[in-house]
Amino acid sequence: MKAELTDISQVKKRLDIEIPQDVVSAEITTVAREFAKRARVPGFRPGRAPLGVVKNRYKDDILSEIYQHLLPRYFNDAVRERQLDVVEASTIFEPPEYANGSSLSFQVGFEIFPAFEVNDYSEIPVEEIATEVTDEELQAYLRNLAEERAQMAPVEEDRPLRAGDFAEITFTGSLADGQKGTVDEKLSREKALCEVGGETTVKEFTENLTGAAVGNELSFEVVYRADYPEKRLAGKTARYDLKIEGIKQKNRPELNDEFAQEVGDYENLDALRTAVRQNMEKHRKEDANQQVRDSLLRWLEDNNDFEVPDSLVQQQVQTRIQRLVRNLAQQGMNPRGLDVDWDKISSDQYDHAVRDVRGILILERLAEKEGVAVTSEDTENQIRAMAEETGQSVQAIREAMSQNDGMERMRGQIRNNKILELLRDRVKFVPAGSLTPEPENPAVNLGDSPEPEVWK
Repeated sequence: MKAELTDISQVKKRLDIEIPQDVVSAEITTVAREFAKRARVPGFRPGRAPLGVVKNRYKDDILSEIYQHLLPRYFNDAVRERQLDVVEASTIFEPPEYANGSSLSFQVGFEIFPAFEVNDYSEIPVEEIATEVTDEELQAYLRNLAEERAQMAPVEEDRPLRAGDFAEITFTGSLADGQKGTVDEKLSREKALCEVGGETTVKEFTENLTGAAVGNELSFEVVYRADYPEKRLAGKTARYDLKIEGIKQKNRPELNDEFAQEVGDYENLDALRTAVRQNMEKHRKEDANQQVRDSLLRWLEDNNDFEVPDSLVQQQVQTRIQRLVRNLAQQGMNPRGLDVDWDKISSDQYDHAVRDVRGILILERLAEKEGVAVTSEDTENQIRAMAEETGQSVQAIREAMSQNDGMERMRGQIRNNKILELLRDRVKFVPAGSLTPEPENPAVNLGDSPEPEVWK
C-alpha cells in the first residue's frame, strides 16, 4: 500500500492511497464468487454461471462492495501507521479511480483533533461576586411575598377614585372614524378591574378615572403609540365609553408574626426572615458558582486560539438549533409553524458553536493533563440525581441514557464539571468591574450554558 499524507491545515488532512493490484484482484474474485452462488444469468442454471461472466455482468455491484471493504480498511491502516487522531464524523471518501487489472487509487479528506497546549491556567482572573443579602433586599422580598397574598376588597366609603385604587368598570371601545377596525370583545368588557396609576394602565384611563366616583359615566379617546404591543391598536385612536361600577382596594397583609405563620411553619417574623435570607443566599451562591464557571470557560476560550474541526462545529450548530426547538416546544409553540429563517439562525450560531467546541476540547485536554477521571460512582450519583429531579425511577433513567450515546454525553458533562470545579479552586478573584465586561450576546437565546458534547 502506498499512502501520501497532505496537510491542508492544522486539522484538515488528505490521504492519497493506492491499493496494490494483486489485493484488488483477489478481493474482486472473492466477491464475484459470492455473487456467482446466487446470481441468475440468462443461459445458465442458478449458481452455475462462469466467474468471468459474473464479473462482467455485475461489475458495478462487485466494485461497490469491494470499495466498502477495502477503502475503510486501508484508510484505517494508514491512520494507525501515522498515529492520527481522526474526527470520525469528518471522513469523506472521494470516488476511487479503477481500471481492470490495475491498482486502486482513492483520496480521503478528513479532520483530526487539534494538537495544542493550554496556556497558563493556574490563576485565572475572575471578578468577585457578592452573595450577601442586604436588609433592603430581604425587605423587598417579604413585601413581594405579602403582595402575592393580597386580596381585593370593595371600598365602602363614599369617595372618588385615587391612585392605587382598582376601578370596576364596564366599557365599550371603538376605533375612531376613518380607521379600519370594529368593536370586538377585546375592546368591550363588563366589570373589568383597572388599576388607577398602575404601571401597565394606559395613561388616558388613569387621567379620566382619577377623581371620578361610582356611577359616573365617562367618554374619552386613547391615542396609542406607534410601538404599542397590541399591533391592531398601535398608532391608532380609540374612543371609549365606560361606567364606573365600583371601587376596590388591594388589602396587603402586614409583615408580622401572624403573617409568618400563615406563610409556613415559622414561629414568628424573625424566623421567617432568617429562613428567607438563608434561602436567598443559597441561591446566590449557586448562581455565583455558575458565573465563576462561565467566566473560567470564557477565559480559556479567549486565551487559547487554535483551529477546530469544522465537522464538530457543524454538530454543535445542530445541537444549538435542537435546543432552540426544544425551548420553543416547551413554551407551547410549534417551530414548524413559525416564520423563521432557519438557515440564517444556523449561520448566526456558527461563531458561537466554534467557541463551544474550542471550550469542550480545552476541558478534555485539561482533564487528561490533570488526571481527572469519571468513575462508575460518579455516573451512578448523576443517574440518581436525575431520577430524583424528574420523578422517574433510576432504572428508567439508566435505560434512557443507554440510548443514542446518552451515557457517554453524561460522562462528558461530569468530566467537564469536575475539571471546572478543580479550576475554580485556583481562581484569582479580582474586584468587581475590574475586568472588561463581555458584550451581550445578540444571538437567538438557545438556553443556558452549552451542553457538553463528547466526541472521543
